[in-house]
Amino acid sequence: MDGPATSVERVLATTSRMPFAVDEIHKLGVTGHEVTAADTFSASPGSHSRGAHRHVEVPAPTQHTEEFLVAVIDTLDRFDITWLLPMFEEVFYLAAHRDRLAAGRPDLELFFPSFDVLARVHDKVSFAGLCRDLGLPVAESITATSADELRAAVGRWDAWFARAAFGRGGLDVITNSGPLAGETDLDEIHPTPEDSWLVQEYLKGVDRCSWSVVHHGEVVLHSCYEHPLAIDNRGGIVFESVESPESLATAQTVARALNWHGQLSFDYLMTGDGVHHMVECNPRPTAGCTVATADEFATALFDPAGLVVVPPGRKKMITAAVLRDVLKHPRHLHTDLVATRGATGVYDQKGDRLPLLYSALSLQHVLHYRKELGIDRNTREQLMATQFFDVSWDGSAIG
Repeated sequence: MDGPATSVERVLATTSRMPFAVDEIHKLGVTGHEVTAADTFSASPGSHSRGAHRHVEVPAPTQHTEEFLVAVIDTLDRFDITWLLPMFEEVFYLAAHRDRLAAGRPDLELFFPSFDVLARVHDKVSFAGLCRDLGLPVAESITATSADELRAAVGRWDAWFARAAFGRGGLDVITNSGPLAGETDLDEIHPTPEDSWLVQEYLKGVDRCSWSVVHHGEVVLHSCYEHPLAIDNRGGIVFESVESPESLATAQTVARALNWHGQLSFDYLMTGDGVHHMVECNPRPTAGCTVATADEFATALFDPAGLVVVPPGRKKMITAAVLRDVLKHPRHLHTDLVATRGATGVYDQKGDRLPLLYSALSLQHVLHYRKELGIDRNTREQLMATQFFDVSWDGSAIG
């Protein structure tokens, strides 16, 4: 145990499959807090961390919203939960019914903002507008709501990059430049007013991300990190903390403007002049939490005493994903070894190895996804999408 908890909080962590959920559940457990891990399938890796006191299975929020909420409320009451800590986009379904969750539970901390605030930053179009209003650097963009508008927009620049307003995880993107150029045909994209796409000039630079714990507008824990190694040029699988006062200033600006309360993450494109251009906001934890210590994280949640910034040079990795990359691309062996040097695992932490085993067992969820959508072939996008097809939000109305 990293250190005794001053008081034990009873935490419900939802969507325990995600790597950052595995990490946060582990950290909360080893600092003495009682964690109930929840997900839509029993083999979810985070549910089997030694940091989890117990785990429960709940219906899928995306497909069965009401049943999901009933199950969450039952769990809150059954285990006398004091903190509700969402790990992915189920936060939208929880926030949309915040009043139901809070009713009759005066000791329950809902550690996430209101639905309107979450939706404003999650929608890439409205988020870009917010950044401009706050004076944050963001690439010039055009919003396309039809195929004709999309074609006209990409003609604006020689090198361009387009993303769905509610895309995530490196999915729903198309570009004519960089490592993802040509992977998707423009004719396959059909924007609508309800499913718009944001088109921007393609900027060259370094991808950076940040993660923060925020209490009522004040950042109390912050990390910025890069990806020395990514899976199929999409999601990072090695995370290394870097020094970035720019990202801290950004997080503080947005947090104060929106009176943010919860976890807050951003993606940036850092150009050669050091400017951190805003790319998107993830209103939830991301891999930045993995480079914070257990004590730093637990203290930031439950007993913050000022700002803590994670120092540069800390490194974590998703071991199974690294091994997959080596097996799939043997020529990557040397570069992968260099990228992972000094990194420790997220799913395979000391004394807590079961999440690594369950990351393999949870592949059954892939089969469920393919059956659900009638898919009979595997692609990079489908591999990524299986992580969250039943816990995502695409901007549609929530009942």
